Amino acid sequence: MMTENGWDDREIEAEILAGITRSAGAYGIDASAYYKYSTGMSAGRDRDMFAYRLDLTRREGRASGRLRLDYTPDVQGRPDAALWVEGQGGWRVSPRATVSSAFGRRTLAGGRDFNSWNLGVNWRLASTMTVDLRWYDTDASGLGRNHQARPVAALIASF
Repeated sequence: MMTENGWDDREIEAEILAGITRSAGAYGIDASAYYKYSTGMSAGRDRDMFAYRLDLTRREGRASGRLRLDYTPDVQGRPDAALWVEGQGGWRVSPRATVSSAFGRRTLAGGRDFNSWNLGVNWRLASTMTVDLRWYDTDASGLGRNHQARPVAALIASF
């Protein structure tokens, strides 16, 4: 999201997700809906959004793959719909660690489409706690700070 000075003004994002997971043969299917809220947005900007996600996954030995579709009728910061399509591949290097990379494309009604990619490692700290360290980049760095190359660390708790 761009502000008058060309930089994204989000400070912190929180996300709540609820969904169901099923198996179909060797594939996993995960359908969910999520709500995202950001602090620090400029006055008059949309701070939250709802979205719908569908993941199709498969594991074969130490290898894993995922196809993700995300749709939101109201992108954060603007009243436009967006579709995200992403493919991800991973390799389990130890019982607790997996390296993975992904390539995705976002299409935005009334806005600029872009490609994104990432590479990182996911480390399971406990049965309900994971840390993910990842490098992200896009072909749309002119859209602001959120679209420029950078490392990201995430702490993920599941219940």
